[in-house]
Amino acid sequence: MWTVPTITIVYPSNVPGISYHNIMAATAMATPIAHKGAVVGAKVAAMTLLDLMTTPELVAGAKAWQQQVQFKTERYAPLLGPEDQPAIHLNADLMANMRPQMEKYYFDPKKYKSYLEQLGIDYEKAGLKN
Repeated sequence: MWTVPTITIVYPSNVPGISYHNIMAATAMATPIAHKGAVVGAKVAAMTLLDLMTTPELVAGAKAWQQQVQFKTERYAPLLGPEDQPAIHLNADLMANMRPQMEKYYFDPKKYKSYLEQLGIDYEKAGLKN
């Protein structure tokens, strides 16, 4: 969001004010009314994207607002510098232990057409074949 303007779209598909990391939020989102809210939200997102793609003035206005209003008092200060490296040494022992167990799940494109085939999942039985 520091490079290009961003948009946040909020739509009704859950209980207002609920904490999303619990079973009640997951259950509420599985209801027909929540699905209707998500469908409307998806339509709004699609139409917003269409507006942005077909109206260059909207994009120019958003960029101008970002530069002249939002960034007038705020500046991005990265916490990491170009010389900083990921601290993968912190989990080196864990990865050395887990990698052999993970290797059986690596996809082998020389032997299989898809990852599901490698796992032994039948497309037709799983209802995945068109």
